[in-house]
Amino acid sequence: MSLILIILIVLFGALVRTVFGFGEALVTMPLLALVGFNLQESTALIGALGLLVALPATIKFRAHIDFAVVRRLVTGSLFGVPVGILLIKMVDTSLVLHLLGLFLIGYGSYSLYKIFRRRSGKPRLRANGWDYLAGLISGALGSAYNSHGVPVVIYGTLKHWPVEKLRGILQAHFVCVGIIVVVSQLASGFWTIKVVQLLLIIIPLLFIVIPFGNWLSAHVSRETLVKYIYMLLIIFGGLMFYR
Repeated sequence: MSLILIILIVLFGALVRTVFGFGEALVTMPLLALVGFNLQESTALIGALGLLVALPATIKFRAHIDFAVVRRLVTGSLFGVPVGILLIKMVDTSLVLHLLGLFLIGYGSYSLYKIFRRRSGKPRLRANGWDYLAGLISGALGSAYNSHGVPVVIYGTLKHWPVEKLRGILQAHFVCVGIIVVVSQLASGFWTIKVVQLLLIIIPLLFIVIPFGNWLSAHVSRETLVKYIYMLLIIFGGLMFYR
């Protein structure tokens, strides 16, 4: 029963990532902890899953990818990864997660308020240099808490990227950073026989989950999808706050 629950949780995370473009780690990590799955194995499994789901999504949205932006984001992430490792070692984890959770709840709520009041506002952080900072924060939160997608999503909404551009950049960024994450997790000994066995079971099932997620995403309007993204930020903020 425990094995079935783990597989269902991971597949649910893959569905969330396919539909919304991010968030599988924030959904699956707390749920895997609830069923008693080893933390390091969870991290390795979700890291590999994120990379596997990002590959077809990157191909799908390749026409909307701004590779110059991706290059700057990834460059920033390379500097952010060691910052995240230091964050784990030097700062109380619960404090960081509580502050980040409160920020996500506040940002998501305010953004929804603006949408329902029909106040879109102007694009912010237009200079290209902000890409490096967004990437640095993404790398830091990714290496520390498996949350490297959230900063890029928030950054993209601040810059008012169209949904297709946001998803394309996000997935390309996931592929580049995901390779680094998976290699580092392999080198750190996070991978076990159990992780490999689970991946061998889950990978064939992704051929069902990913097309289904794409079908769901195609039947949701851009405006509604943006609202759902802000709602997810609020939910993820709550998960982080109570983690």
